[in-house]
Amino acid sequence: MSGMALVTGGAGFVGSHLVDALLRRGDEVRVFDSVPLSDARNLREARDMRGFRYFQGDVRDRPALERALHPDVSVVYHLASIVGVHRYMDDPFGLIDVTIGGTRNVAEIALERGIRLLYTSTSEVLGKNPNVPWQEDADRVLGSTSVDRWSYATSKAVCEHMLLALHKKRGLPVTIVRYFNAYGPRQAPIFLVSKCVQQVLTGRRPLLYDSGRQTRCLTYIDDEIRGTVLAAEHPAAVGEVFNLGNDREVSVRDIVEHVTRAAGSRLEPEPFDTRERYGAAYEDIPRRVPAVDKARRVLAWEARVPHEEGIRRTVEWARAAENAWYLEAGGG
Repeated sequence: MSGMALVTGGAGFVGSHLVDALLRRGDEVRVFDSVPLSDARNLREARDMRGFRYFQGDVRDRPALERALHPDVSVVYHLASIVGVHRYMDDPFGLIDVTIGGTRNVAEIALERGIRLLYTSTSEVLGKNPNVPWQEDADRVLGSTSVDRWSYATSKAVCEHMLLALHKKRGLPVTIVRYFNAYGPRQAPIFLVSKCVQQVLTGRRPLLYDSGRQTRCLTYIDDEIRGTVLAAEHPAAVGEVFNLGNDREVSVRDIVEHVTRAAGSRLEPEPFDTRERYGAAYEDIPRRVPAVDKARRVLAWEARVPHEEGIRRTVEWARAAENAWYLEAGGG
């Protein structure tokens, strides 16, 4: 299926991979992002491909969004957000403003123009619910509003409420996907796998967060993109929420060991106490496991790339000469 798409946040990690995938199959792709194109390293291949067009702007600026939304756009992939624990703990207000204000603008324009909307949410919306695996309709269990880390989960959940209400009450053709620990090439080194890769390849000890016994379900970027496009195009996905994640758990300690092994390193991990570093503003999640039966049933999707393979690919990418900037400058 080909057509014209708008990708907000298209210069980011997930967004740029989505842009590449859509362009490769022949779509026209309009990218809307706040960074100048000259600084968008993640798009260095896409910018030379046929059908690519770039618009710099802030999702809170509705007129700028309207200019990017060509009448022939048939789907908007709304990825624009602020990500990274330290970023949303440093500026919770800015995070909430961009996430909710920007999503409202995108949703209202999509509703007015009858454009299908794919919204990327997060496993964080379910907080610290101990009953794993998490179904899409599982209860949200969050900490106190005095703990800044929950501002991201809350703002994303508010957007889900808003979009589902617009679907039920006014017919907005929207689908929501929740990513579970996406990782891979181009991811800024402020996340578990990417930070570990950068540390090891620059000769620094990888960080072992807290006990290392907490688990994650790593989902390689190619799997996330494939599921995202399927969700945006499947007729039965309208008005639905889907978990897009690998349901195979792995401990944080094992993830660190897989990275060091893939890099051929013998560096021992360095303990990192999140409570000591971030204080009471941070609270970790011991387990984050998706139930993926709905995605399998409706979208015929499941994660295919084992974390061992995905980590190997990520290390190889980071080692490539053309990506030296990633290690030297700390990512993009």
